Amino acid sequence: MKWNKLLERQMQKHLREGTLPAELIPFLEAINNSYNAYERDRELSERAFKISEEEYIEVTRQLKEELAQKKLSIEQLKEAAVSLGEGGIVLESENLADIAGFLSEQVNKRKVAANRLSALIRNMQTGILLEDEHGLVALTNQTFCDIFGIPRSPEALVGQDFSRMTARHNSLFLEPERFTRRIARLLEDKKVAVDEEIHLADGRIVERDYIPIFIDGIYSGQLWNYKDITKRKRDEARLKASEELWHFALEGAGEGVWQYYLPEKDVFISPRHHAMLGFDDEDTVISPGKWLSLVHPEDKHILFEVDEAYSRDAISWHEREYRVLHRDGHFIWILERGMVIRRHPDGMPARIVGTHSDITERKLAEQNIRLREEKYRNIIDNMNLGLVEADNEGLIQYVNQRFCDMSGYTPEELTGQNFLPGLSDASEVAVQNKKGDTRWWFVSRAANYNDSGVARGSVLIALDITDRKKLEVELQEARESAEQSAKAKESFLANMSHEIRTPMNAIKGMSIQLKKTPLDAKQQQYLDTIHTATNHLMVVINDILDMSKIQAGMLSIESIGMNLDNVIRHAIHVMEPDATEKGLALGIHLPAGLYPILMGDPHRLNQVLLNLLSNSIKFSEKGGVDVTCSVLNATPSSQLVRIVVKDTGIGMDANFLSTIFEQFSQEDRSIARKYGGTGLGMAITRQLIKLMNGDIEVFSEKGKGTEVCLTLPFQRGKKADLPSDADNLPGKALLKGKHILIVEDNELNRFVVKTLLKGYGVVIAEAVNGAEAVRLLREQTFDLVLMDVQMPVMSGLEAIAIIRNDLKLGVPVIALTANAIREEIDRYRLAGMNDHVSKPFEEATLIRAMTQYLG
Repeated sequence: MKWNKLLERQMQKHLREGTLPAELIPFLEAINNSYNAYERDRELSERAFKISEEEYIEVTRQLKEELAQKKLSIEQLKEAAVSLGEGGIVLESENLADIAGFLSEQVNKRKVAANRLSALIRNMQTGILLEDEHGLVALTNQTFCDIFGIPRSPEALVGQDFSRMTARHNSLFLEPERFTRRIARLLEDKKVAVDEEIHLADGRIVERDYIPIFIDGIYSGQLWNYKDITKRKRDEARLKASEELWHFALEGAGEGVWQYYLPEKDVFISPRHHAMLGFDDEDTVISPGKWLSLVHPEDKHILFEVDEAYSRDAISWHEREYRVLHRDGHFIWILERGMVIRRHPDGMPARIVGTHSDITERKLAEQNIRLREEKYRNIIDNMNLGLVEADNEGLIQYVNQRFCDMSGYTPEELTGQNFLPGLSDASEVAVQNKKGDTRWWFVSRAANYNDSGVARGSVLIALDITDRKKLEVELQEARESAEQSAKAKESFLANMSHEIRTPMNAIKGMSIQLKKTPLDAKQQQYLDTIHTATNHLMVVINDILDMSKIQAGMLSIESIGMNLDNVIRHAIHVMEPDATEKGLALGIHLPAGLYPILMGDPHRLNQVLLNLLSNSIKFSEKGGVDVTCSVLNATPSSQLVRIVVKDTGIGMDANFLSTIFEQFSQEDRSIARKYGGTGLGMAITRQLIKLMNGDIEVFSEKGKGTEVCLTLPFQRGKKADLPSDADNLPGKALLKGKHILIVEDNELNRFVVKTLLKGYGVVIAEAVNGAEAVRLLREQTFDLVLMDVQMPVMSGLEAIAIIRNDLKLGVPVIALTANAIREEIDRYRLAGMNDHVSKPFEEATLIRAMTQYLG
């Protein structure tokens, strides 16, 4: 601006160069106008005589207006100078230089104050943002930039629009839209808002204060104060969680918290006490005197003793149990724990904090335990049992009188002793009493726990079993004697079976071969008699062996496919000659609905039917025997079948019916003499029916015959379940030319086998003992070996061991032995023999066994 020359000289005189304050420029402009007006006035005065009267009047008016404006400007300048200064200042001078000097001084003071304020704001630990009325940054600090991650300096932000900056950085905030809406609402309402929380996207939490600025009632901007409170909020959350956990633990565990302030003599109790003691909810502070009045008279000394110890500074914590009066009028037991958390300078407790637990139930339980222990001890004493209680070290703490009587020691002698170290939970031990006598005790040990579940030792109960041990020894001796007798019996049965079967094999074999020759009627009758007698003797032997198996629990049932119709018809066919001989009729009635294939044991079922038919024929002199089969129940996969054998024989009375299934059971000796028999048949029959999961019933009346009913369940079978056709023996072509070695010391038995096999075209070699058989096997090759077991020089078992282990031969070996006991047969197989055929044998049985390995 171009200044008036007079004003410019004044400014150069009174103001330093370059120090023209911005606040003075409007005022100096007014003065400059005044100087210019003055010069125009002087020019007018020089022309006064040149203008007209009207012009003079107009100029005078303008001069007056300009003068008034000048005076007004000077007054405004004075007011501005006074407003910049401290209160109470009066500026009388109208000299422009005086006013300018004053203004310069005040402006300098304001600059110092502004600099101090800026430094204060820059160093504050909160983020400060000062904006003008247009929303532009007037002032901020580094903390503000750090909070919002602004890479620019605070000075560079001055004059910027922060709202627009935040709009470009929405990713800073967890909820940017909410942040923007709230800023707009605050700027619109222009009301103070403090402690507002802003959640940033990185997890930090910032607290914001908003303060609108009004000067003389005119909105001039706002101040924003931001503070990072993330750590404080996390600490508050942890503190809150800790408090909740503490509160939950105490309240959940039923603990009441108390604080004892010694200077005030007040006791603060937590709400948990209200339920514990029945206090009102507002009874949170009580006096020590009132609390003491609630304590059971017998327990007050406990409180006095602890308080006295605190007063002597002898303890810093305590634990005590005592009774307190409930509001309902009954006493409860509480467990009190407390500790000093603050003391006076003289060392006396100032504040004690602790907990109360209601232990009434525990106390009642302890009382019940004591009563039970006394009861159990009395019971144990009356049961003649010794009782010992030991600690964790195994040292005796208590013994009852019975234990003292058993051991011969007094309680004083036993207390503190280590009782049977290393003893298991239940043991039989031999001990010496005080007299030196050996006694047997049964001792049972169990852990002993206190109320907290902590082991405090063990409890032992001892019973004198000396007499029982003596009895056990006697029983063991009797058992060993019985086992020896059983072995002797088994050996006898085996030997008896072998000795009878060996000659029976020759008799039966020769009779069968003889029947193949031409015979007249009388010769045929003689052979039939021999054959019948042989079969009868074999039934007796087999019954004895079966009963031996039953007693040993070794009799088993197999499950194979069978045709029940054929099984029943076969039994009838076998017994038909006996019935015909006595003039008895044999009837058979079979249902049409029988499944063609059922799963069962046809051999054992045939044995049962033969026994029942044999008994009916044996005890019937006239009439006949009927066999009836019926289906009681059928499903697609099973049938329940009833088989009834009914005769017209001599019958039985009711007394004998109750014992009919016992071993060696016969109604009287005269019957045994007249009809024969071992008395084992029905006992074996019942066992076989039980093994088949069936049932047997007998109905009989003396002189009116007998009816035996079998009820048997069968599963339905398939054609594949049927065994190979046992009746179709292989032709001679299969056996012809095979080299067979017969190893048998009995010449008759060798002759029977040779005669039987002669018709099949086999090549036979003979050996009379195992040693000779081994020699022949070293020298020749055989297709199969038939070997006896019991032979002189070398037995069959010794021979098979050499054949398998030394000669390494895999030739099939079939045991031909009179021994039919299952254990022995299993032993033969384990030794290396392939199969077994018992003497006396049927031709079909032997041929079938041979073709199994030669076919």
